[in-house]
Amino acid sequence: MDIEKIQTLLKEEQLDGWLFTDFHGHDFISREMLALTDRACTRRLFYYIPAQGTPQKLLSAIEPLLLDHLPGELHLYKGIAGQRRALKEILHPGQKIACQYSPGGNVPTVSTVDAGLLEYLREFQITPVSSADLLQHFGAVLTDAQIESHRQAGVIIHRILNKTFHWIRQSLDEGEPIDEWALLEQMKKYIAAEDIYMDSPPFFGIDEHGSDPGYEPTPQSAKPICEGSRLIIDIAGRLPGENTIYYDISWCMNVGPDIDPEYKRLFHIVNDVRRRILSYIQERLNAGQNVRGCDVDALAQSLLKDANLSEYIMHRTGHNIGHTCHGIGANLDDYETHDDRRLLPGTMFSVEPGVYTKRFGVRLEYDVHITPDRKLKIYGPVQDEILVI
Repeated sequence: MDIEKIQTLLKEEQLDGWLFTDFHGHDFISREMLALTDRACTRRLFYYIPAQGTPQKLLSAIEPLLLDHLPGELHLYKGIAGQRRALKEILHPGQKIACQYSPGGNVPTVSTVDAGLLEYLREFQITPVSSADLLQHFGAVLTDAQIESHRQAGVIIHRILNKTFHWIRQSLDEGEPIDEWALLEQMKKYIAAEDIYMDSPPFFGIDEHGSDPGYEPTPQSAKPICEGSRLIIDIAGRLPGENTIYYDISWCMNVGPDIDPEYKRLFHIVNDVRRRILSYIQERLNAGQNVRGCDVDALAQSLLKDANLSEYIMHRTGHNIGHTCHGIGANLDDYETHDDRRLLPGTMFSVEPGVYTKRFGVRLEYDVHITPDRKLKIYGPVQDEILVI
């Protein structure tokens, strides 16, 4: 718990403090930020960090030791009346205080304070403010070592993909029948041979199965792979360890050189949208302006609408990348949610616009890092043409 850093951020955001609270381990953000033990508190606890001054610990007299590992002044309460009196000493009317909630539930990742508790806190005449952007500084801003782990994971993933493409080509050249299920089993072998962790197998689909972004093949549903087949693969993984970062990409391929003109047209539209998104983000960063995830997604949607493809959108434009594939930072989302968090220097996110017609699924994904000096960097190959297998 870096109190000095938190207080600096609170002053920058013009907030009076940051309030953490937990009961029975319900608030996973407070558990992680406060480094609480596995022993769940049976009475509500509060930890308040003011923008200046000493942190305040508020605990039931029955459980006085739960925050002993943290700095601050201790207040013990007896019963709800005692809790109210203690909170009145800590929270003052008119203050703007960061809490783990999102107005309207727009950012579900940080909505861990329930509505009833917010009602209770408002009785003290404070204004709760979402801690969403503050939290990014402690869970989404990456170190050099984490970025290097991301790059190394990318080397492994592209090696797996290259082996996969070679297996497809060799199998067809030798006249061996293959399908989606055989492809999945073969990829699992290549993955098992590498020092990499994946929380799920790769997602992929052949031809119209690629129109379902969540399609997973089974032996019964598996579609044959043959000359002319279109293939979309989404694969993500990280190095083993507690401080490593995911590498997450989606690529589009064609088996053989005979590419359907409509597939090629959709590919280049999606690729152009992705390129223009990156230009928009960099232009705003160069101008010293904030970039919100929802605004980036809104731009992507408008570009696809201009191409008469808005009815084929099925998901947001991107998500934060962290130790989990979908990290705690800002997503490029004004479609599934309205994520108004800023894209902060030091964070990483996927850019993956996609369209899904009845015959074609096209999604192009790479991961983008905003460096501390506000430049955009991609650590791996960028696909600009349909890859011919």
